[in-house]
Amino acid sequence: MSLTNPSKADLHALLTTLESHFPSSTLGSEKWFILALASLVAGGHPDLSADLYLHLIARPEYQTPKDRQALVRRLREVLVKLVAIVGVPKCIDAVFSIAGVEREEDRDYSFSR
Repeated sequence: MSLTNPSKADLHALLTTLESHFPSSTLGSEKWFILALASLVAGGHPDLSADLYLHLIARPEYQTPKDRQALVRRLREVLVKLVAIVGVPKCIDAVFSIAGVEREEDRDYSFSR
């Protein structure tokens, strides 16, 4: 796996491994992707946030637009909090990356900070 330009298959394998090794019994089963998003953005790969989003919406729990909207709100909340650590540019790149692959019916215009 290339650290500078990982393939989609490498990223998918990494996310699957992270999810399976995450201490979900103590931290909760839906927290692993917060670590993944923060690591991707802080590690200089905010563009891969879209791949994380696509990986997540392929799961059965994110099959409705309402569920995907809640997921995007959660991801954006992580990115807002991450601004203090990595700065605005990387977080904005991640937001735009996710927005670029988001379906039109999943866009939530009623929520903003």
